[in-house]
Amino acid sequence: MKPEIKKVASLAEKRAFLSVPSLVYGKESVPSAVNSFNTAMRFDPMSNPTLQHLKYANFVAIFDGRPVGRISATIDTLNPRNWEGFWGCFECIDSVDAARALIDAAAGWLKEQGQTEMIGPATLNSNQQVGIMIKGFEHETREEIPYNPPYYQKIIEAAGVEQIHELDSFKWELPEVLPEKLTRKIDLPGLVIRPINYARFIREAKIVQEINNRAMSDIFGYIPMTLQEAQGFLMGMSTHVPPGCFLIAEVKGKPAAMLISIPYVRPKQGKDGYIRLAIGGVVPEFRLKGIPKAILSELYKSCRKLGYTRGEASQVASSNQDVKTKVIRPLMGGTVIKTHRVYKKTL
Repeated sequence: MKPEIKKVASLAEKRAFLSVPSLVYGKESVPSAVNSFNTAMRFDPMSNPTLQHLKYANFVAIFDGRPVGRISATIDTLNPRNWEGFWGCFECIDSVDAARALIDAAAGWLKEQGQTEMIGPATLNSNQQVGIMIKGFEHETREEIPYNPPYYQKIIEAAGVEQIHELDSFKWELPEVLPEKLTRKIDLPGLVIRPINYARFIREAKIVQEINNRAMSDIFGYIPMTLQEAQGFLMGMSTHVPPGCFLIAEVKGKPAAMLISIPYVRPKQGKDGYIRLAIGGVVPEFRLKGIPKAILSELYKSCRKLGYTRGEASQVASSNQDVKTKVIRPLMGGTVIKTHRVYKKTL
């Protein structure tokens, strides 16, 4: 198979780009994160403030008159690693030729823009959906966690990219009785752990932005969050994340940490809720003060009170040994249920 690769420009090409997931998964089985509506929203400046600092090109692979794959190439102008570009929105039939042609098209465009390294999949940058799933296909798909057919690993790794990173998701049980390590109180004068206050929208968005940018600056793929992105993030959280699942820690009024868990299955009569421990971070000067366990303890209690008894801690970087040794293994058991992989290509 030698597909024709088209850079998306016309309305027909845009429709072809949006239609690829239906071909890959079947019309009734497309994961919500990659369906045509949500993909279109990612490229709508009114819906996605990240586009304010992105340059991008989308490509669609055509064979025998029909779309067989797609890919995006993006450059984030806020990326501190200004030599990097990203590839993402990748969907493809089981064809090494099609995958290679798509990845080469993204790489070629990025090279033309002056980039020297391509990282992916990352849609649309490394702050959003990252990696392909290589382990855990027996588990239910979860919104905003990348899912793909198992053959993606084969066709991508045959297309001239190399592995650089893995992200693990862990089984998370929320026992009725707190783990002993979470019951120990810490002595930190001025520490307040509180739920997010969606009513104080602008103030809280600024706090989220500050904690994110200070806490995440030394982790893989960090790109600073703008205030507009923080506002969009908070608006999205307000529609389905209860305040008790979104905690802020402050020390003498200074933002110190945040921890967010996102409900997937809401508690119903006779059925426990399922939740994802999604985002957390502690600003540097408070990392050795016991705040991680204190805020996790409060989250445990809050989630249990709301009826959530099980879930997952998602996409912890394989290089993040601090979180794995101090939080995941002692408090959650360290059972990996899903793994995602990230690749790079030198341009």
